[in-house]
Amino acid sequence: MNEIEGEYYLHENGSLIYKPHGGVQRDSNFVKRVWNYEEIAPSPQHLLNFLTEAKKLGALNADIYRIANHNNLSKYIPDWENKL
Repeated sequence: MNEIEGEYYLHENGSLIYKPHGGVQRDSNFVKRVWNYEEIAPSPQHLLNFLTEAKKLGALNADIYRIANHNNLSKYIPDWENKL
């Protein structure tokens, strides 16, 4: 099985956390939102949509930039920061 079951979740403190094997406890009071990897991975635009939603929900800017830079988002969407 080659599917990636990873999940990102937004912690109530604003941290965006990746769990590579999934398993986020969705009903935890600490979890504001969960995204499956499949929601984020199809394209750079999907990644930007994820980051935009996460920002609106209170994600830390440092985490948004970390994820964008790790995925070289500026290579595909040069003005991604203006679209957040």
